[in-house]
Order: sequence, then structure tokens, then C-alpha cells
Amino acid sequence: MAQTSSRFCAPDADITLSSSSGLLFRVHRKNLETHSSAFASASAATTAQPEPEPVALTEPSDVLELVLQFMYPQPQPDLRALDFRTLAVLAEAVEKYDVYSALAICQSQMESFVCTHPLEVLVYALRHGHTNLANEAAQQSMRCGVA
Repeated sequence: MAQTSSRFCAPDADITLSSSSGLLFRVHRKNLETHSSAFASASAATTAQPEPEPVALTEPSDVLELVLQFMYPQPQPDLRALDFRTLAVLAEAVEKYDVYSALAICQSQMESFVCTHPLEVLVYALRHGHTNLANEAAQQSMRCGVA
């Protein structure tokens, strides 16, 4: 039997998400719909079942937990302590799922890594239309001689 997140294990959950590592998150569809246009669109296409299968997502459990924290009424996570790889996966996830409450903070934190990861930040910024961040990352890439 798969393990369930200790933070997201609501007994009255009406949807279960599964991380790429198989950890289950029992959450409320209404929270997902309210905070993410991607989940709202998907919700309209699904039908209610007595015991639905978990929805498999591609994100690892640590990232999925951070994404969900932005969708519940609780203090938002402090992203300043995240390593770059975790932040990059989180930033992509909030863009993918349109988690508006997390978009600006993730973009801001990605900006803090321009000096140490200019190419990765540049790719992220270009992919998601963050022009100012892309310009800054491109300039930093040129300074480092890695462009």
C-alpha cells in the first residue's frame, strides 16, 4: 500500500494525487480548482467515482508538497532555503499548473540564481515569457563566458 503525505491526508478528501515517487496526497478538489486554472480545467473533464484512482503527476513528492502548500489556507513556504534544482522543478510546476499564488515568488527566487545558474534561468525565463529575467540571465551568461 502506498504511503500518504502526513501534511496532505484529509479524511474528507475528494481527490488523491500521486507524486512521481508514489507518495499520495489526499486533498480537496475545491482548493485545486480555486488556486489553479489547470486543475479547474481538468476537474471539469473528470467524473465523480466512489473510490477514484489517484491522479498521477510527474513531480516528486517534495515539490508537490510545496505546490499544494500554495493552494491551502496556511503560511506559504519559505523558498529561500531551497537548492536550485528543487526550486527549478517547483518553478516549472507552478507554471505548468498555473498556481498563480506561487508564480511571482518562484520567478523572484529564480532571479536570485542568475549568477550561479544563468543558462538554466535563461531557459526557464524564455519558456515562460519572463522577458526581464531572460535579459538579465542572458547578460549574466555572457559575463560568465558560457553562452
